[in-house]
Amino acid sequence: MPADDAERWRVFLAIEVPDAVRAALTGPLGSLEPLREIVRINAVERIHLTLHFVGHLPRTDVEHLPAALALVVGGHQRFRLTAEGVGAFPGIGRPRVLWAGIAGADLPRMVSVQVDLGDALRKTGVAIEDRFHPHLTLARVVRPPKATERNLLREWSTRWGSMSFGEIPVDHVNLMRSQLGGGPARYTTLATFDLQ
Repeated sequence: MPADDAERWRVFLAIEVPDAVRAALTGPLGSLEPLREIVRINAVERIHLTLHFVGHLPRTDVEHLPAALALVVGGHQRFRLTAEGVGAFPGIGRPRVLWAGIAGADLPRMVSVQVDLGDALRKTGVAIEDRFHPHLTLARVVRPPKATERNLLREWSTRWGSMSFGEIPVDHVNLMRSQLGGGPARYTTLATFDLQ
């Protein structure tokens, strides 16, 4: 087998976030600076809405995904979402991920696209996670917070908890590659699938 055929790519499906929303997210991201010892803050330009983390696949399998996924996405209407509020998984008391929420009247449309993409991925033999909580990852918590740090996190959550960060018009879904190495992962768009 040629080395090229054995190459594995780490891929995911995502919705791009407009620059205006990214700019609005600099507020809550900047407010996390005092917690730098316990959080790894996501660079604002790397923030996106992940629909499915597909995982590490042989490059040749990745090349076959666009044909199946384009039809699924193309069967759905365009929609609009809102980036709104902040929170933590599993909760602000014991956080692992800090996020901005996704809301809006069209949220069921986005969930429908996500479910249909999951079905299409399963049909291609890709195992996917059934759990889905739409969010924008702002930071990852690298160690459990101490009492004073928990207080700062609660203050952060209260300050930004009901803030609107703007609208996300969704016209397409991207198949993305994530390359790990020294420093943050590098993202490359492999294919773009348009909604109706």
